[in-house]
Amino acid sequence: MSFHDQNDEAEKLTYGQTAWGCASTRERLDSESMMLLRANLSEPMTTADSWPTLREMLRGKGFDMKPRAGRLRLVDLQSRVEICTFGLLGHPRVELEKRFGGLPQMH
Repeated sequence: MSFHDQNDEAEKLTYGQTAWGCASTRERLDSESMMLLRANLSEPMTTADSWPTLREMLRGKGFDMKPRAGRLRLVDLQSRVEICTFGLLGHPRVELEKRFGGLPQMH
């Protein structure tokens, strides 16, 4: 792969649309998309033992978390779209706070 091809590929990743980018235009993801998202994030959500570990595992899958309006929201790293709350993933913020302690400050 030439240098030019590598730059084109990096630019596509930087500015490209992800499958989750459309989440901001819908009130909720359809049930199939939500099922796929839950399956994809099952391991991080069930095996993480701390907030930093959970965040690192989510980032490895292309996501991040963002507290807003008293809820913890899943965010697509590439498009920065807030996809859904962690409660809709089956892991409410309150449950995670019981496991890991209070929600840390995130930047």
